[in-house]
Amino acid sequence: MKWVSYRSFDGSERCGLVEDGRILGHAAGVTLLDLLRSGESLEAAGALVRSNPAEVVDLAWADVLAPIPVPPSVRDFAAFERHVSNASRITTGDPAISPIWYGEPVFYFSNPAAIRGPRDDVAVPSGTKEWDFEVEVAAVIADDCSDLDPGTAEEHIAGYLVCCDWSARDVSGREMGFVFGPSKSKDSATSLGPYLVTPDELEPYRSGKGYRLAMTGSVNGERYGGGSWDEIHWSFAEMLAHASRDTTLRAGDIIASGPVGTGCIHELSEHRSYLQPGDTVRVEVDHLGAVQARVTDKAEKFVPELKISRSIDIAAPPSAVFDVITDPRRHTEFDGSGTVGTMTAGPDRLSLGAEFSVSMVQFDVPYKVTNTVLEYEENRRIAWAHPGRHRWRYQLEPIEGGTRATETCDFTTSPRGELVAASGWGRRDAEGIEKTLPRLKALVEKNHRG
Repeated sequence: MKWVSYRSFDGSERCGLVEDGRILGHAAGVTLLDLLRSGESLEAAGALVRSNPAEVVDLAWADVLAPIPVPPSVRDFAAFERHVSNASRITTGDPAISPIWYGEPVFYFSNPAAIRGPRDDVAVPSGTKEWDFEVEVAAVIADDCSDLDPGTAEEHIAGYLVCCDWSARDVSGREMGFVFGPSKSKDSATSLGPYLVTPDELEPYRSGKGYRLAMTGSVNGERYGGGSWDEIHWSFAEMLAHASRDTTLRAGDIIASGPVGTGCIHELSEHRSYLQPGDTVRVEVDHLGAVQARVTDKAEKFVPELKISRSIDIAAPPSAVFDVITDPRRHTEFDGSGTVGTMTAGPDRLSLGAEFSVSMVQFDVPYKVTNTVLEYEENRRIAWAHPGRHRWRYQLEPIEGGTRATETCDFTTSPRGELVAASGWGRRDAEGIEKTLPRLKALVEKNHRG
């Protein structure tokens, strides 16, 4: 099962089960942490929402949160040998690892108040010039438990999720010089999500002390590094046993693995630069999904736009641009959002009232969306409505040497437009438009010349 936490359109935080591109929502106000603390199994809760969901929400339009938005505690280990060796080589020039690391798994406590969702922006904190990401996987504790045995500790794992531990490397270097452990260097943000995936779904991939699942990190679409979960030296069972010794792990606690080898810029800093505002980071674990974050300046403030419009000049007549836009089979060729797939049903050319269905991917889950053309003026304007009833509009203006094409995401036509725009979708849609228009320009101009 894949569970998510999300903010419903009524403003309540809820949890739900993801199936077929939809969220089968639990009752208003019931969170995933509530379910774990209640003692009700996720399997039983899943059966309940399958049979009688309180609401059904398209995953594509949901305001998805971290699965556990405010966990009771966060422990972050260093469980991958290759990362520890690489980090030691970069820091000291010597790849040798202390015997202490081999004696028992080590961890530090991170900040539960700094949890970010799977698509939340992350600001560079003040005082750092070496902002970094870490490709990690994390377990969520299912129930209160103490003094666990490694042989049975996995029974207390509710599920796994993707974790990106954001790190200020220059700050960390100063802090670790006191040999006290990281503090402010790890205090600003930890991204979790998008799903809590129950352990049974991963069982076919079990290998060694982990699972045969790739863990990767990329910046601005370029893969930086990563490895496989089954490279892990300390299993989650061993980490849980160590963490629970002489204390209590609580339902909802996060136990993170630390980065996989080459799963951070620090290990690659001899030929990779640290992050800057404007960069987009994606951390992905096969079968668990991905978290993706835009790096921002701390002073930047997000102001929701109800009409997001961007324009570009294309060296081709409006009819050539219109021919491409009105062919729904070609939308995947110029989409810059990374969500639009192939057309599954619809006409070869769009017209007023036409419906067309397109395969989509959002939060790494495939689904289908059906659009209806509601505005149409030959070679000048076309707009279609999504199920959320906001509209995507293209307007074409003849200019000297070609066409000025304007793409607009119009939330004013949706009854929930203000909520959707304010949830952060507006920023992602703006970025999608800014990437789509240059692709449209290149495609049309190539066709026109050819």
